[in-house]
Amino acid sequence: MPTGHLRIMETTDLHMQILDYDYFADHPDKTTGLIRLANKIAALRAEPHVTSLLMDNGDFLQGNPLADYLSTHSDDNNTHPMIAAMNVLGYDAVALGNHEFDYGISFLRSALSNAQFPITCANLRLHDRPQVAQPYAILAREITCSDGISRPINIGVVGFLPPQVTHWNPDTLGRAADTTDIVDCAVQIVPQLKSEGADIVVALCHSGIGPSDHVYGMENAAVPLAGVDGIDVILTGHTHEFFPDPDRKSSNLVDPIAGTLHGKPTVMPGFYGSRLGVVDLTVSWHDGTWVINQHSSRLAKGDPGLAPESALPERLKEEVCAAHLATLAHIREPIAETKNPLHSYFTTIGTDLSQRLLGQAQRAHVIKALTNTPYEALPVISATAPYLFGGWAGPGHYIDISSGPIARRDAAAIFPFADKLCAVRRTGEELRNWIERAASHYLQVTIGKHDQPLINACSPGYNCDVLHGLSYEIDLSQPARFDVTGVVIDTTHSRVRNLMHNGKPVKDNDVFIVAANRYRINGGGGYARCPDVDLIYASKHSVREVLIQSVQQQNGLDTFSPRCWKFSHLKDTSGIFASAPAAQKYATGPISHIGPGDNGFDLYRFTF
Repeated sequence: MPTGHLRIMETTDLHMQILDYDYFADHPDKTTGLIRLANKIAALRAEPHVTSLLMDNGDFLQGNPLADYLSTHSDDNNTHPMIAAMNVLGYDAVALGNHEFDYGISFLRSALSNAQFPITCANLRLHDRPQVAQPYAILAREITCSDGISRPINIGVVGFLPPQVTHWNPDTLGRAADTTDIVDCAVQIVPQLKSEGADIVVALCHSGIGPSDHVYGMENAAVPLAGVDGIDVILTGHTHEFFPDPDRKSSNLVDPIAGTLHGKPTVMPGFYGSRLGVVDLTVSWHDGTWVINQHSSRLAKGDPGLAPESALPERLKEEVCAAHLATLAHIREPIAETKNPLHSYFTTIGTDLSQRLLGQAQRAHVIKALTNTPYEALPVISATAPYLFGGWAGPGHYIDISSGPIARRDAAAIFPFADKLCAVRRTGEELRNWIERAASHYLQVTIGKHDQPLINACSPGYNCDVLHGLSYEIDLSQPARFDVTGVVIDTTHSRVRNLMHNGKPVKDNDVFIVAANRYRINGGGGYARCPDVDLIYASKHSVREVLIQSVQQQNGLDTFSPRCWKFSHLKDTSGIFASAPAAQKYATGPISHIGPGDNGFDLYRFTF
C-alpha cells in the first residue's frame, strides 16, 4: 500500500523570546530565541517528499521585558512582533496558553488580529463576546505517496490549556470566561473532529506531563489526555520541560526514550525557543483511510553558530527591531542601589538574597494593606520561588547582580511574570504541608554517605517555595510526603523539622496570613489551592511592581529579611548539585566547589 511522510514541528512557551537576547541579563544568548530555530525549521520543511506542519503550543505573548513593553506600547495599526514572526515562519496553527491572558482580553484580541493561521483553544469560552480562538481547526494538506501520487490528508488540531487560567487571571478574565476539564473536553470534541473529516488528530496541549490518572480539573493532564481515543499526536508544554528525556522516569504509560504517552508520539521542546519538537509519522493509504504505521519523536536544537544575517532570521529581526531597542532603553533604567551582590546560584540550597528581598517586599506590602482591618493582628508570611535557577535552561539562567545599581531588568529577573500579589488565610498545618510540597524538590539521602545526588532532576526550581517569616529545617534523610507533581505519596512522611514563628513552635491550628502570587494560591505548580473564602486581600499591583516600589523606597539595599530555613544536620553526609561555573566565588561554608559537570554546569558539594 502507498505510504507518505507527515512531519509535525512544535514550539512552545516562547514567552516572547523572538531574538537570541537575554533581557534579564541584558546580553545576547545564542542558545535561545525563535530566530535561532528559523533556519532549522526551513531545512526540515525543505526535505523532499515530506509534508510538514509548524505549530505553537502557547505562552508566546508574555514572559520577558519585551512582552511587558509591548503590552503598554502596542500599536493597533501594526502587527504584533510575535505574530509577525510567526507569519514569516509560516505557522500552520497555534494554541493559547494561560499567559496569553495576562495582559487582558482586549490586548490579546488586538495582538492576534493579524495572525495568518488558526488559533485554537477548546476548553475556554468567553461569555457574550466574540471568541479569541476557535476550538479546533482542520488543516487540508496533501502528501506525496511512495507510488508518486499526491493525496489529500486532513489534520485536525485542537488546543487545550489549564482550566485554572480563570483563577490565575481573575482581573483580566474574571467572570468573562468559563473553562472545562481538559480530558473531559477532549472526549467530547475529538469525535466531532473525526466526524468533520480529520484523518489525523493533533492535541496542542498547553499542559505538562503530570500524573497518569485523570483527576477532574488537573493542571498537567498530558498523560490522561493521550489516552483519549482518536488523538494521534500530543504536543505538550506549560512546564518548560523536555520530552523525550532519557533522564525522566518511565512508566507503563510514559516512555521518555521513545517519546510516547500511551504509545502515542509526544514532544515538549522546553521554552524560549531552545528546542524544536519534531514528530515524524509514516502514514499509509488503505481503502480510502490514512493509517499511522510508524512514528518517532525528537527534539532538535537551533544551531548556535548559524549565520544570523541569513534571510529568514533577518526578516524576524526586522519585525521586532524597534520594540527591541525601546525595551533595552526601558530595562536599563536604574531603580535602586544594592550594597550586596544578589545571585541565585544556590537558590534551592537556601542562599539567595534576591528571594529574601522579594519575600520582604511582599510581606511589607500586605502588612500595610491589612492595617485597620480584622486581620492586622495576624502574623504575615511571604511565599516566594526562584525563576532563574539554571536547570533545563542551562548555566546562564541565573540572577547575578553586582553590588551597585539595580535596573528594571533585575526586578524582572527576580519575578518575570505579571501575576498580582494576594494574601490568604492559612493554618499552621496547611503551612507545614506547603513546605513539605516544596521539599519534594530534593532527593532522599543516606546518613553517613558522601556526594549523593541532592536535587530531583524532574523538579523545576520554580516549584521550590520558601516561606519567609517562619524558621524551619528540612531533613533529607526522610522520604518526601509529595511527589514532584504535588501528589501525596504518604501522609506519614515528613521532612519539616522545628517549624517556628518568632521562636515559638507552630501549632496545627495557628492562623497566619500568607502573601503570595495569584498563580500559587490558586494551586499552580501542584500546590494546594486556597479556597476563595480564605482570600482576604488582592492587590491591584503585580508582584514585580510591589518589588520595585519596595526597593525604590530604600536608600541602598543593605537590610534583608533573615534566612528562614536550612537543611537538618546529618553526620558525615554530603550531597552534590549543579550550578554555574561563575558560582565558585560564592561557594563558602557548607558549599564547596568540586569541578566541571555536564552541559556547561559545574558540580558543588553541600555538607549537611
